[in-house]
Amino acid sequence: MRRPIIGLALGGGGARGAAHIGVLNILKKYNIPIHHIAGTSAGSVVGAMYAATLDPDWVENRFREFIKSDPFHALGTDRLRSKPEASSSAFNQIAKKFKNQMVLAMSLHRNSIIKKKRLKDAFDFLIPVKTFDELQIPLKIIATDLNTCQPVVYDSGDLVEAATRSGTIPGYVEPTEIDGQLLVDGGASMPLPTTIIRNDADILIGIDIRRRGVKPLAEANIYEIMMRSDMTTYQNLIRLYAEEADIIISPDVKNYQWSEFDRFDYFFDEGIQSCENAILTIQRQINQKSGLSFRLKQWFGHQS
Repeated sequence: MRRPIIGLALGGGGARGAAHIGVLNILKKYNIPIHHIAGTSAGSVVGAMYAATLDPDWVENRFREFIKSDPFHALGTDRLRSKPEASSSAFNQIAKKFKNQMVLAMSLHRNSIIKKKRLKDAFDFLIPVKTFDELQIPLKIIATDLNTCQPVVYDSGDLVEAATRSGTIPGYVEPTEIDGQLLVDGGASMPLPTTIIRNDADILIGIDIRRRGVKPLAEANIYEIMMRSDMTTYQNLIRLYAEEADIIISPDVKNYQWSEFDRFDYFFDEGIQSCENAILTIQRQINQKSGLSFRLKQWFGHQS
């Protein structure tokens, strides 16, 4: 009896990617092997770390080391955290409006806040190998070409460079311009990369770490309306890609931002719990697709 081939699609979400590590931890606990991985953004990094080592404990420990490292602090994600206003005085309101106008003016003359090298240094710290050839299982990484509005898939060559392109948050990290392409975060085109490994796997598991519990807009200004419109498109795109998976694991990451790395333990624990909740379903699918009837059906399907 041949066990089915299992693929894992790891979605994007910055710090929420810690939930992916929790999921991998539980899959190992129940001796469920992963044969193929596809990753977007944070999912590309966690996917690369796991595909290189097949050791979720190493991935967890390395990520914890990373959060205390110089390459992490150089990213400046702590400065993105929104802080409550000390006062609602008129002065504070004027200062906030002035700051917003300055940010808008800067955005018209720059393509990013930080240079690409900082992100690449961070991923070089996290990923223990340099090329796809050094991985123990196949990995596909997704970036987005803004010139064509299409996903770009990497599965060979420079692994750290591919992950960096996949994790280039638009507007925050400097994009990669090469061969007529303008490359940014894979989440812009494929936030949950199920379709590119659908044909590689008998059982495809998707890990959806998008924000949840979105509240009604408190202030319907131009900026908030534009941001919520983008989020609506993003949420519906994920739902579309989720339909390609046999099983979707959805850690309860609430409405936390991608930059909230201080919540690593929370995201990690939610990944563990959500995968524990899905284990019976995964095991049932493995049993069903290990049988002879499934193999025959699959063979005849290929012949027709």
